[in-house]
Amino acid sequence: MKHTLIHLNSSPYSSLACKEGLDLALVLATFEQPVDLCLSGAALALLTDNQEPTAEQGKNLHKLLAGLEFYDIENIYIEKNHSWLEDNPTWQGVQPLNGDEWQTMFSQYQQVFRF
Repeated sequence: MKHTLIHLNSSPYSSLACKEGLDLALVLATFEQPVDLCLSGAALALLTDNQEPTAEQGKNLHKLLAGLEFYDIENIYIEKNHSWLEDNPTWQGVQPLNGDEWQTMFSQYQQVFRF
């Protein structure tokens, strides 16, 4: 069984990339494929608590985070010591990794999709 990592690094509302990555994670998990998520760059905005996307931007993707555990998506990684994390309230379901752990993580998966 292939273990998949989905790397989100696009802004949640500037394009469909972030939503497509989350959709792929949910589809894989629905078919009982092991999948983990990692977020970096502009995708870290997905973790912000008080999101109010406009109708043109689509639904609030932050609300999907609480439901990931029902799909057995329990590993959501971010890189530790990111200055963005210190300035914004964030969702608490993430596991911060130091720089070495972050780099090693990518070699531990059979498939990595980047959105």
